[in-house]
Amino acid sequence: MAAMQLFLLTTGLTLLSVVQAGYINRGECATTDKLLGNWYIIRWAGNLPLPEEKLRSRLPPFTLSKNKIGYLEFRMNISKPIGCVEFKLALNEAKDKPCYFSLWIWHYVVIVFVGGENFGFAFLNAKVNDIHQKMAMFMGRRNHTAHPTMLMDFETLVSQLPLNKTSIINPPFDDSCELGKES
Repeated sequence: MAAMQLFLLTTGLTLLSVVQAGYINRGECATTDKLLGNWYIIRWAGNLPLPEEKLRSRLPPFTLSKNKIGYLEFRMNISKPIGCVEFKLALNEAKDKPCYFSLWIWHYVVIVFVGGENFGFAFLNAKVNDIHQKMAMFMGRRNHTAHPTMLMDFETLVSQLPLNKTSIINPPFDDSCELGKES
């Protein structure tokens, strides 16, 4: 367990140094209050154990809000055969690790704004049942177009994880289950 914690810390610190120095666009640590609102997944990549058709499925926007105990909460309505199902995940901002949000013990998401506060990269590196799972997401707020250099920065991040750049997915948009809509 200590080795996994050290691995996550090393990976996160490497990511932070690269975001500050190696990317075209300057990165800044995200905080709970600055992340609140609606977000859209622009690109994502990962080695999650999902069937190919699920990897490339349409994705709805998601909301980041504060829950009753003040944690950041990821909320997304997912389209299922039975209708829209809400998925929630609490993220606690780590006080001693900038950019880190804990999902559960020893599982962290690193979130960094890129090129201002309308775009960000989120990165997860976890070990589940002795399998390393990695995921990177490029997210943006509505009505904002990502500059091509941000897409290049995301490709760089994916390569550094290391994931395959050819596995980057540009998901189609799905608003059928958008939060606040009737299903």
